[in-house]
Amino acid sequence: MAVLAEQSGVSQPYISQIERGERGPSPEILKKLASALGTNYSELMLKAGYVPEELAQKIDQLTLLKGLHSEYQQATKRVEQADKELEAARAERKAAEHDLSWLEEMGRVTELMEFLSKSDITYKGKVLSDHDKQRIAGVVEFLFAEREG
Repeated sequence: MAVLAEQSGVSQPYISQIERGERGPSPEILKKLASALGTNYSELMLKAGYVPEELAQKIDQLTLLKGLHSEYQQATKRVEQADKELEAARAERKAAEHDLSWLEEMGRVTELMEFLSKSDITYKGKVLSDHDKQRIAGVVEFLFAEREG
């Protein structure tokens, strides 16, 4: 009883009087006791005679609905997060498919000049412009000029 008195803030003598039936608890005291006991407030109100049984049932239904609503909101957030993750995975797959397609295409290219005509060619992480590619082609032609002769 001392623990209940400490947790609820209701004095031990008052709790003893309630237990012996000498005193009826007020709704405010019942709320404190319900919290400390970890029980349903409407159930205590019903047992103390403050609430008709059908109203207590409706209160319990409302409490249940609030809990279900909270679970629904949490589930909705999880679904939204899963949708975002799915969309990110789809984007990654699409990028990987593009990269694979490009690699397959490059695997068929054996001519250096044909390779330089492709888009998205990079050097040290930077995409080569058409001007860059023309300069590279010029250097290659200079290096192999003697073969053409």
